Amino acid sequence: MLALQDADAVESLTALAQAWQQQVLAVGQGQLHAAGDLYGGRSITEARHTANSLSAPLHIVSAGHGLLHADDRIPSYDVTVTPASDNPLHRCLLRLGRSPADWWPALIEAFGVQRSLTGLVKDFPESLVLLAVPSVYLTLLSRELANLSDDALSRLRVLTSSYGASTLPARLQTTVMPYDERLEGLAAYAGTRSDFPQRALRHFVTVLGGHALPLDTGRQSVQEAMRALRKPALPARQRKTDDEIILLLRQNWDRLNGSCTALLRCLRDDALVSCEQSRFRSLHRHLLAEFTGNSGTHG
Repeated sequence: MLALQDADAVESLTALAQAWQQQVLAVGQGQLHAAGDLYGGRSITEARHTANSLSAPLHIVSAGHGLLHADDRIPSYDVTVTPASDNPLHRCLLRLGRSPADWWPALIEAFGVQRSLTGLVKDFPESLVLLAVPSVYLTLLSRELANLSDDALSRLRVLTSSYGASTLPARLQTTVMPYDERLEGLAAYAGTRSDFPQRALRHFVTVLGGHALPLDTGRQSVQEAMRALRKPALPARQRKTDDEIILLLRQNWDRLNGSCTALLRCLRDDALVSCEQSRFRSLHRHLLAEFTGNSGTHG
């Protein structure tokens, strides 16, 4: 697992990105994996399903490598901008008083324009770009999104949470497909917050055929679909201590093959336990390290 070195000592994000790029280049071919194989959980499963249904290439927004094609070969790594994580990059951003929006330009400068959203849009000048990302990754991409041409924006469809949509400037608001929590009213499309954008993407393509619709018509179709649904009532969940949650995870670990997504659903839906996602990930990493000797997340 490759991790950022000296992140607590560098004086700029540019220097950190350049040092990180050198770390990545030094990794031997035998330690590289297809990017799509490094990511698990429902998010990547939903995105891959939608890409396959369209016979379209799947790309992954990575806080460690920029914009990756699913077949790009990269080392297993531990770089994330997810809030509340103890990742070296997140600590560095806090120490320097910077945000994920500052990290992405430094990363692209180090790895090259081929790892940018702008590069992808230019490589496919007549193609629709379906961008399904949570709010933190919209922040990561915010400057690049703001600098896209009007033509590029006309070919962009953004699938994200209501909060994610609220973080975008007015110029980008029309690119957002107005999905909200009423999507949970469809059993086949219910899930966790982390995979909401990808579930919305699948619904947009599979049910609405939104990829074949003009921008305004696509937005209208989503609005009509949401009006026909009701947000399901949330079950009452209990708060438990870390030790109590770890015990529940131990009891279900083998049955669910240690799957982060499946264990979180089990905790929330079956055991009816309240647990924030960042807290859950920390507890899951603790158990994963205990069982396998490996820990870390991909950003």
